[in-house]
Amino acid sequence: MRSERHWSVYLPALSISILWAAILFWADRREPPLETLRLLALAVEAIAVPALYLWAFFRGRGAELLVSDGEIRLSTGGRNPVEMRAPLTSACDVQVAQSYVQKWVGAGQITVALDGGGRYVLDDMQVGDDFMASVGQRQEHATKAKME
Repeated sequence: MRSERHWSVYLPALSISILWAAILFWADRREPPLETLRLLALAVEAIAVPALYLWAFFRGRGAELLVSDGEIRLSTGGRNPVEMRAPLTSACDVQVAQSYVQKWVGAGQITVALDGGGRYVLDDMQVGDDFMASVGQRQEHATKAKME
């Protein structure tokens, strides 16, 4: 089972761009126009919003979690990517946390804890009900194979 970054990583940048575009149009349509607020909104739209979209792009690039029958591989992506590969039996806990909005769009935060003390947190990942069921089944299968 594979999970990659979800498109919701762009939602904060999108909401900020919509908010400041609304402020820009509101300030421009006032009589007399609110020039200072209009210029501030233009500056935010021209500088901060593209930077936020670029940050979201680099944050989401390369992040993935792959759970196969015998191993778990993850890459955090972002500025300082961390790549990890371990046997599935060493993954002592895989948890998914979702807010209401994340449940609605199918995203979530995945936390992988390893026996050796390693802990990896992946935000804004694609998460579905079938993902957690698959991870649980594969962990049980790997544990049974280890016992035999």
